[in-house]
Amino acid sequence: MQKLLIVGLGNPSLQYSKNRHNIGFIIVDFLAKDLGITWSESKMLKSLIASSQDVILCKPMTFMNASGEAVKLVRDYYKVENFFVIHDDLDLCKNELRFKCGGGSGGHNGLKSIDLHCGNQYFRARFGIGRPEKKEEVASYVLSNFPHLPKELILHCVEALRFFIQTRNFQELQNRFVCKAQ
Repeated sequence: MQKLLIVGLGNPSLQYSKNRHNIGFIIVDFLAKDLGITWSESKMLKSLIASSQDVILCKPMTFMNASGEAVKLVRDYYKVENFFVIHDDLDLCKNELRFKCGGGSGGHNGLKSIDLHCGNQYFRARFGIGRPEKKEEVASYVLSNFPHLPKELILHCVEALRFFIQTRNFQELQNRFVCKAQ
């Protein structure tokens, strides 16, 4: 079975580490710890990489809006066809988790960049962060810290990703692991 590439989206730098926009980084950090694999920097791939026999985890170091550059480098280097992207989603309520394959970017600049460099037919874990009341507050909202890290939903997402690494059954992943806000 081919290795699976799982990309967590976020911005490098400690100042962004607890931002809503960095939930992809946060989740792949939890997943790496769960799988017992460690991160190493690859300047050539513009990413932090953690790898095991079954999976390659990636945190692009290009900043969110240029994530596609790093994803393409990693995908091409490891000759991976299918990949999974974990990202924040303003269109989902807080504490909602959904999975989909393909589709539009929904205005998410990280996804726009990946779509530009790799096409849009990839798996996605959409982590709901809700939306601010005013449209002009979106940038500051996504770049602000979670008031409380949604650890329970993060761990649920890690469990879902472990399931997918083992089974590669996307339909079953959707059926078993979607979480709707309450």
